[in-house]
Parts: sequence; C-alpha cells; structure tokens
Amino acid sequence: MKKIISIALVMLMVFALSTVTFSALGSPEPTTKYNISIGTEGDGTAAADKKGVVEGDTVTLSATEGDGYFTKWIIKGSYKSVTGDEYSATFTIMPTSDIDAVASFSVEKDYLTIFVDVAGDGSVTADPNPAKIKKGSGDTVTLTANEKNAPFTGWNLACEYEIVEGSLTSKTLVIKPLTDVHVTAYFGQEVPANNSGTNKGGTSPATGDYSVMIMALVLMAMGLGAFAVKKIKD
Repeated sequence: MKKIISIALVMLMVFALSTVTFSALGSPEPTTKYNISIGTEGDGTAAADKKGVVEGDTVTLSATEGDGYFTKWIIKGSYKSVTGDEYSATFTIMPTSDIDAVASFSVEKDYLTIFVDVAGDGSVTADPNPAKIKKGSGDTVTLTANEKNAPFTGWNLACEYEIVEGSLTSKTLVIKPLTDVHVTAYFGQEVPANNSGTNKGGTSPATGDYSVMIMALVLMAMGLGAFAVKKIKD
C-alpha cells in the first residue's frame, strides 16, 4: 500500500511540475508598450496613426498645413527613423520610448518664428517680442535665460542658425535664424545630448574649437622634449 501511495505522490509531483513548466513556456513574454502624444505649434493640425505601439512597431506622424506652412517635427523621446525625417510632413518612426511629437507650423509665411519652451524652474525673454523676424532680413534674435530657483544649464535649439554672440551655455544668446526656431532653455537639469540645431555659422565665440590650440600645444611640448634630450646628450 505504501508503495502505491509513493508512486501516486511521485506521479502527482511530475504532473504538477509539467503543468508549471508548460504554463511558463506557453505564457507570452511581457510586451513593452510606448505611448504616442501629438501636439501642434502654429496654424495646422497633426495626427498619428496609432496612440500606442509595442516595441519594434512603427507609427506614422502626419502634419496638415493651415494658414501656416509646416516646418518640422519637434520630438521628445527616442526613436529610429523609418521613412522621411523631422522635416517631412509625413514621418514614420520606430519608437524606443514614449513619444511626444509636436508639428511646428510657421505663423506667417514671410516670417521666421521663434517658439520658446522652458525645462525646469526658470523663464526666457526674447527680443524681438513677439519673436519673429522677416525672412532674408538677416535680423537677429536675443534670447535671455532668467533663473528662479535653479541654475541655467544650457540651450537646445531645433533649427538652422548662426551664433552672433554667446554660446549654448550663455544666459544671453544672440542668433541669426535661418529657419523657424524651437528653443528650449534648461534650468537645473542636463541639456539633452541630441541637440537638434545646426549651427551654420561655425563655432561660437565662447565655445570655439580648441583642437587647433591643443595640437599646437602638443607640437610645442614635443619640440621642447627634443630640445631637452639634445641638451642632455651634449
């Protein structure tokens, strides 16, 4: 009798173990889902073909012009481009995080417009205000970061521009916009590494390229070293 009970218990344990294993193998792996948020700046509309996607899936962003013309997508979040780019009215991406996409439209077709945003505890003033300049005029825009309870850490510009005065870490920055501008001032937090602006005017006065200077110092050090060796041998 004991032998029968032992066999029955073993069979029951095998059955239980098999059931657990089968359930584990048959259960789908957890799926990461990313939310898609859409907004607009200026006169136009925007839409996405999905409100959320699973990892590896794509979403198509569509911008439709109103009185203003489409300039670019301002996208917060990480993604891979599939079709088009941020300057395309129809842009297909593969998100790798939650996405907040804003379709930017120029308010007036003869003017470049500056959209200002703030990240952190601070504010921004722009001159001229409202911040827009006539296309082709060569006029500049002065941006000033005003600290409150957090230090200013830097600017992020989504546009093509030339720096006239200051740098991306200066509280006061003077630029000559070549396209519509979306500028974000950061206070008390790190400026994203993927600064999407393009400085067409070369390096700024405050953040110049030091590679030439470094190379010159290296060559000078090598020359002094060679001179010292020669003196020691003499």
